[in-house]
Amino acid sequence: MNYKPYALNINEDHTRFQFQSIGKRGVFEKVILFQLLADDIYNLALLDYNPTSQEYSDLSVTNNGDMPEIFATVIKAVTAFLIEYQSKKIYFEGSTPSRTRLYQIVINKIYNSDNQDLIILGLKNEKWYPFERNIHFDGFLIKKKI
Repeated sequence: MNYKPYALNINEDHTRFQFQSIGKRGVFEKVILFQLLADDIYNLALLDYNPTSQEYSDLSVTNNGDMPEIFATVIKAVTAFLIEYQSKKIYFEGSTPSRTRLYQIVINKIYNSDNQDLIILGLKNEKWYPFERNIHFDGFLIKKKI
């Protein structure tokens, strides 16, 4: 996937990344949040952000025609977060089953465990497995190779 990520505004502790989705329906504010779940695991949330109301939504559908750029931006944020916090792990799943499936499709397209410095695990039946294509997972965990 060779798409250009959007420019990111990053907070001081590298846990909030804000950018603008620019596409066929206009300009939308997006935020990627990393929130602590456990000692070394952070939840990744991709959210629409309304600067007027300061409300976040993980259920809205902008359908702005720039999904590849958005995913490239998420990958950029994940990389920046893991550079800052090398021993941490990132957990994510979709806010709906269809979004989790979409995330899996994107991972299928871009992830090659042999050529990357990241490890992705998939959650299935409450157990973690190395990510494999064509296996339905309920969630994902990303960490740096050591």
